[in-house]
Amino acid sequence: MAFDGVWKVCENVNFEAFLIALGVPENQRKMAMEDKLEMDIKQEGNKFTVVEKSCFCIKASEWTLDEEFENTLADGSQVKGKFVLANPNCLDGHFKKLSDGKDFVTIREVHGDKLVQTIKIDGEESKRIFKKQ
Repeated sequence: MAFDGVWKVCENVNFEAFLIALGVPENQRKMAMEDKLEMDIKQEGNKFTVVEKSCFCIKASEWTLDEEFENTLADGSQVKGKFVLANPNCLDGHFKKLSDGKDFVTIREVHGDKLVQTIKIDGEESKRIFKKQ
């Protein structure tokens, strides 16, 4: 399973502009920019368990491919949507923020020992690059 493992962010691209579009207050944006988010991903067939450790919180989510679920982002925003497997190394997630109905996209793609997470909202796109620990 390509996604299994502990992944730690090592690079952010256009992350602050994304956080602004998401509506994250300035003091939280500064913390998020310096944060080295860690994701522990476990895949069992179509079921995923993801534990995220950040400066904001530790949160766990469990979900199944192709099934809609609700989740909470690190800033507290609630989203509803689902992940599909675009290819064996790529999770494609499409969600809606429950507070304002904005589309929120998360694409996670594994390339060897790197996981590239592309996140999009309101016309802003950011990439977070993780290295397998």
